[in-house]
Amino acid sequence: MKLSIFAIALSTSLTINAASIDKAQTYSQFGLVEDAKHELIEILYGKNNSDKRAEALYLLGSIAFEESDIAVALNTWTKLVKEYPSSPQASQVKQRLDVLQSIAGSASKEKLENAVAQAYLKNADFWSNDRSKIFTIDSSWIPKVEASLHWYDKVISEFPSSTAAKVAYQDKLKTLLGWKESGRYGSSYGVEANFNKYMPQLLETFSEFKKEFPEASTLQAFRYQIAQAYWGQKDWTNTRKWLNEIIDTAGEKDSFYSATAKLRLQKVEY
Repeated sequence: MKLSIFAIALSTSLTINAASIDKAQTYSQFGLVEDAKHELIEILYGKNNSDKRAEALYLLGSIAFEESDIAVALNTWTKLVKEYPSSPQASQVKQRLDVLQSIAGSASKEKLENAVAQAYLKNADFWSNDRSKIFTIDSSWIPKVEASLHWYDKVISEFPSSTAAKVAYQDKLKTLLGWKESGRYGSSYGVEANFNKYMPQLLETFSEFKKEFPEASTLQAFRYQIAQAYWGQKDWTNTRKWLNEIIDTAGEKDSFYSATAKLRLQKVEY
């Protein structure tokens, strides 16, 4: 699932009551990204106060990040921090620039202003064109579940009640539910690998997700996945508990998961 960085930015930034900012946001929401950029650049070079210019720089950097133009995003946010260090937008990005730089790695492509230097680099690239364009990481012996949970938790803690936090909760739950790699010798992860270790974390995360996003449309789907995990362990009591919770939550509404839960309840043991 692709996580929209620009959507995160809009949900976490402090909204400025200015028509031009609103127009840029509307352009972006409807896919008119180039118009949004134009609107934000007009703010930078128009007669606007520092609050509006800081917001414009923040959103321009967010758009660049969304378009995978990492160098432009980092340069824009660095300019934001340098020119408007006390702005709320600067405080949001100044502690994360190093993290973003490390994520960018060698995939970041700087735009060079010196044509001669650019020519030299192109000459060098001709001879080393077969080299890897991005860094690779050997993940042997690295606990993938824990590594991913670290970043999901950062989103949840730093962007509470935002769209980003909602996505992080959902992906964290999917990670804890686990998966099995294809192939005869494929490894398993999460609940698929160690039920007793990861099921308590799964239940705790679901409880937190339900509390923070009680109207989330995915709650029923996760309830069924939890019931299914218990079913795989032949824990019939907890299987029935979660299936019945699906039905009780749906009430009189006939939904896909409530109907499926009723069918499963007809034969649980095997």
